[in-house]
Amino acid sequence: MFEEYKKEVLEFYFFKKETNQLSSNLESLGRLKLRKECLKILAEKYSKKDDEMLRLFFDPLRKYNDHVRSIENFELDKFRPLVSFLRDGTSIRDDQPVKLIAWLMDFDSYQDWRFRKETSQPDDCGFSDNGMDSEPDTGEEGEPDSDTDESSSFVGKEEADEKTTPEAQQEDCEQNASNDSRNVLEISIKRSFSIKKTLIISMVFLLLGGGVFFLLGGNTTGTARQPSVGEECMYWTGDHYEPVKCDEKINDAVLVPLNLQTLNNLRKINLMDTLTANSLGKVWYSKIGGKHEFFTDSGVHPVDTLKRLKPLTNYILNKHVSYYRYLLTRLMWSVSVIVMAILGIACVIYFLWRQKKGLKSF
Repeated sequence: MFEEYKKEVLEFYFFKKETNQLSSNLESLGRLKLRKECLKILAEKYSKKDDEMLRLFFDPLRKYNDHVRSIENFELDKFRPLVSFLRDGTSIRDDQPVKLIAWLMDFDSYQDWRFRKETSQPDDCGFSDNGMDSEPDTGEEGEPDSDTDESSSFVGKEEADEKTTPEAQQEDCEQNASNDSRNVLEISIKRSFSIKKTLIISMVFLLLGGGVFFLLGGNTTGTARQPSVGEECMYWTGDHYEPVKCDEKINDAVLVPLNLQTLNNLRKINLMDTLTANSLGKVWYSKIGGKHEFFTDSGVHPVDTLKRLKPLTNYILNKHVSYYRYLLTRLMWSVSVIVMAILGIACVIYFLWRQKKGLKSF
């Protein structure tokens, strides 16, 4: 029965991929991306019923006290069969990776899926109480009610026997199961159309959130993630350093020895127009490729290590930074946010109105 579950999980993955419903980590598969997706889903929707599945996959020997550490220290090569299973549809020996990918995609757990399958099977698939041993209808004295001749009665009985054989009933059950699968697919497709409505509204509010984030700052990243056991190196992500194991390979990244002072304090300032005279003595800069980049700490440039970061001066501040330009940008974003909010509310009202009227959307 697990083979059927495995097949449905794979079909669900390809369905979500074709309808663009997968997260970026699952859309373009990779071992490191699978680890990141596990940490993300763990933070978003962890519940106690997930403990057993997570422990059996990430920490069968119970080395760690929490799931975050077990995922962070999980060997990336052990994700390889799961990547091959999803990317190429190759067979996978163990059950736990299949249960993990179902959890990542918000598919039914195996227990829930099995319960649903067992409770949805028709009663006559068990070949019991199906009328195979039933006697023909008789009158009060046990004689057949039909006045037809003996040959026609024999033909009717033969046809009834053919319809009630185990092979015929098994064929009916398989047909019903096939119809159930098609019904599930139809429901999924209908659900995807309703999801489109939600996606449109979500995109609107996502743009709203992005605008608010841009308006309120977005200047630097938050607190740095502290290194775990064995992470003695770090790499530059584009605006901050991230701790990593020295033997781990990161695409297009140069690993450097871990420096807690640099890890915790050095950030790239993404919105340089937010800098003011109060930033003097607190900000450093460097010119790379004809453009000025600003940082929250001194030291060498994270990418071009031959250049040292210089303290921000009044001359650089006045020539390359414009706080008025930042205020103008905020004003434009504020207007955009208001317009998108009005459109979002109008879309919600429109969809609710169509739903109330029973009109078909899309």
